[in-house]
Amino acid sequence: MLVIGTLVIHILYGWEIGSYFNPENTTDNIVELSQLVSEQIDIGLMEGTFYTSNITLDDISKINEYMCSLNGVVHQYSVLSKKNNKMCIKLKYELSDNYYVYQQYVYGVPIPDYYPNAQKLYEEVVKVLDEIIVGHMTDYEKELAIHDYIVKNCSYGYTEYDTDNAYRAYGALVQHKAVCNGYAEAFSLLLTCVGIDNHIMTGYADGDLHAWNRVKLDDVWYQVDVTWDDPVPDRGIFVGHMYFNVNDEIMSERHTWNKRNLEPCYSLNENYFVKNKYVCDYHGFKIIVEREALDKIIGITEVVVTDYNEGYDFRFINNIKGIGRFRLGVPEKYGDNYFLTIYLNQ
Repeated sequence: MLVIGTLVIHILYGWEIGSYFNPENTTDNIVELSQLVSEQIDIGLMEGTFYTSNITLDDISKINEYMCSLNGVVHQYSVLSKKNNKMCIKLKYELSDNYYVYQQYVYGVPIPDYYPNAQKLYEEVVKVLDEIIVGHMTDYEKELAIHDYIVKNCSYGYTEYDTDNAYRAYGALVQHKAVCNGYAEAFSLLLTCVGIDNHIMTGYADGDLHAWNRVKLDDVWYQVDVTWDDPVPDRGIFVGHMYFNVNDEIMSERHTWNKRNLEPCYSLNENYFVKNKYVCDYHGFKIIVEREALDKIIGITEVVVTDYNEGYDFRFINNIKGIGRFRLGVPEKYGDNYFLTIYLNQ
């Protein structure tokens, strides 16, 4: 009778009991579930049990589309119990090369022999960080150095022989060819290795699936899109900074994402153009373009202007010594201002 009574209680109240004793693993939202899973993967767990409500099996099967973990994915799930819209599920994880690279770089934990790509990626991470992180750099300076390195040394696309790694940090850092997921992973991995809090964002950009990053500096979150700062077709060493440490307002002009459970990005204090005094009116714009033209006769100048209108006069550029021609990129909204790109002698 005791066994029968226990079984009845489990069938009728198992979810409630499990949820009561495991509130940290209880959720009614697939986005929140993906965040809970990411947290477990990030500390090296191989599986987790969760109590869900109002989440469908179809949602569970697509959970990796919501994941923003640098360190792994869900590769298997099973339903332990189900009653109406409530389920107890077990998820099993597959840790990525990035996880082992981080553990080796920060804690000295040897990479298992059966992860040869992780070893190659680790060697590249060490090489890159030794090259670009020097002296007593601030977190902003480290972030900028990492951002610029990826843009200069990676081009958008796939290698002819390996498309899968284009979605990984391995593609961006070892093969120097990646799509947005690879750019975002590489940026996240290098930032994490130097101790800068960040995570990968997933959503849409101009209506297409996309991945980018959020970075935390001095307890304030900023958004960064390394992929969109790398021109297509590739322009070699030219680095764009339009999406370096922007707020939600600027990012949302062409990006969309699920904002639930995310701290807002409201500041521009660490924005590239604010920090480097490239936010100006028309008079300041002329001074910057003239100065930049003298420094680099063939180049690209990016400026955020506060008073842009269709009457802006760009003819002064033709009078700058050495400038045979110039081209103006399409002015883009940048919060309350406008973003201008000037191509000199190109």
